[in-house]
Amino acid sequence: MTGMSHQRKYKKNETVGPAVARKDPAGEKLGAAFDELIGANVAFRDALMTAQRAAQSDISVLIIGESGTGKEILARAIHQRSSRRDKPLVDVNCAAIPDSLIESELFGYERGAFTGARAEGRKGYFDEAHEGTILLDEIGDSSLSVQSKLLRVLESGSFKRVGGMKNIRVNVRIISSTNQDLAGLIEEKKFREDLFFRLNPFTILLPPLRERIEDIPLLVDYFLKSHDFARKQKYKFSPDAFRVLQGYHWPGNVRELKGVVSYAVNMAQSPLIDPSSLPKFLFSGPDTPQNHGRIVPGGVAASYNLVESIRDLERKLITEALTIAPNKSAAIKMLGISRRTFYLKLKEYGLDKQ
Repeated sequence: MTGMSHQRKYKKNETVGPAVARKDPAGEKLGAAFDELIGANVAFRDALMTAQRAAQSDISVLIIGESGTGKEILARAIHQRSSRRDKPLVDVNCAAIPDSLIESELFGYERGAFTGARAEGRKGYFDEAHEGTILLDEIGDSSLSVQSKLLRVLESGSFKRVGGMKNIRVNVRIISSTNQDLAGLIEEKKFREDLFFRLNPFTILLPPLRERIEDIPLLVDYFLKSHDFARKQKYKFSPDAFRVLQGYHWPGNVRELKGVVSYAVNMAQSPLIDPSSLPKFLFSGPDTPQNHGRIVPGGVAASYNLVESIRDLERKLITEALTIAPNKSAAIKMLGISRRTFYLKLKEYGLDKQ
């Protein structure tokens, strides 16, 4: 296993994010691998440059950010910029692997290893990523059992397949991502500190969209140009529509903004998109411009109860995602949550019966 000898604590002032400017103050250029990361925020640009430098080595990278901030895109950019670009990038959703299947999923199994196993056996994720990169996605949501199995292979660089006797050595570069506060999970005994040290020689924090509101016009322009229908019709957002977008707090971050742009294009009656074409939830959240005075239409005072406001917003976002997305899998991806969390929320808000 490579790139895991140096250890240090996570520092919150390390930031990274989308950048449109392709040079840092020293004149260094960003590679084409980072073209999908859009924004002009100076801190984002500087941090992307740092990520690009980290890509040149085999050092392990831990990407921290809220759902929808672009963690997977950044991981892919780091891989594509590295010397391993021609080898596989294997994405492992750590939160989605049941404890009962963790060893067979990660390390594979030999023929006849257990009832229901393929007759020919099967390679695991680490096998598939040999000489390439493995992305341990949602590492903060993994169980202690999963963490223990991961730590063992990260420390030794080898593993045994289920039902096998032979040690298999692998050479992989580790990138992990999470939307969790790992330091807090360590204090709560929900995340192994020794695994944390293995994963975070180089930590990158992706800031939420609400902290880079100035990038919204650039992101909207990028999404419009990448949307076939919008490109043909030369769609654009009106100043009033942009004011609504920049007054919203974007809990779903860039992924949510992309969904809103797609929705607006399909709802618009003309190439100039005005507020009437935007999803209704943009106008009803606690942070939208019309609610800053804490009075909603009709003269009724808006609620100050944080828990209720968050629940109301969650319900509206999930309802909107179910309306916009073609199926539930797409809605899950748009919302940036795990499948398990999605279905728990559906039940909690009574949306599972719709």
